[in-house]
Amino acid sequence: MSPNPSPVTSEPEWLETLARCDAGPPDTAAWSRAAVIAAHPDDECLALGGFLQALRAHGVEVRIIVATDGEAAFPGLDAVARTRLARERRRELHAAVRAHGLGRVPVTWLGLPDSGLAEAERELVSSLRPLLAAVDATVAPWPLDPHPDHRAIGRATAAATPLSARFWSYPVWMWHWMRPDEAEIPWQRAAVQRLSPEQRARKSAGLAEFTSQLSPAPDGGEPVLPPQVLAHFDRDVEVLFEESP
Repeated sequence: MSPNPSPVTSEPEWLETLARCDAGPPDTAAWSRAAVIAAHPDDECLALGGFLQALRAHGVEVRIIVATDGEAAFPGLDAVARTRLARERRRELHAAVRAHGLGRVPVTWLGLPDSGLAEAERELVSSLRPLLAAVDATVAPWPLDPHPDHRAIGRATAAATPLSARFWSYPVWMWHWMRPDEAEIPWQRAAVQRLSPEQRARKSAGLAEFTSQLSPAPDGGEPVLPPQVLAHFDRDVEVLFEESP
């Protein structure tokens, strides 16, 4: 999806809201295997880089599942350029995972159409079910995040998560396109993961690997992640919402 260069809510406003939030981190004591699902290669690192590090530090077996290759980040690209971008975005994610200190975490690519997950939702559920069958927890984009792919994969994860597993979600474009007081934001179900200086440094190094999203668009326009958007993720707190599968 093309970015909106003018954020609805600035990062200082979100930080004021988060400063008033006294929620602790998710309770992961019973987790041994977790699946972290993303619509696009970078969602999970942007929203959860510190949380992923914390899971691995506590011995949780983590698997990353990415629904698309993010080839539609720049809608004006032709088919050849989209294929090239898809390869680049896969490479960026693997580099970012290594920068986070998570080089042994496996990444499963579903190869579904970027910006088309709502139309492929049934296929997405079918693809996810066997991958999630043995996990204790799933973590996926917030089902009300203001991006249709994120909504679709949030719903699909809810449908595919085993009844015995916990389901948590994470916002991505909420930070850019919504306001803190909107009724849809489930602050009562929020958990806040606070990053250590080391975790934050690793996350920052990982985010720097997404050069295709940080650089100007091929037509010279704004990058997908201009500084005012990246600021929402290069902070020392991450937010998750507890969901019911």
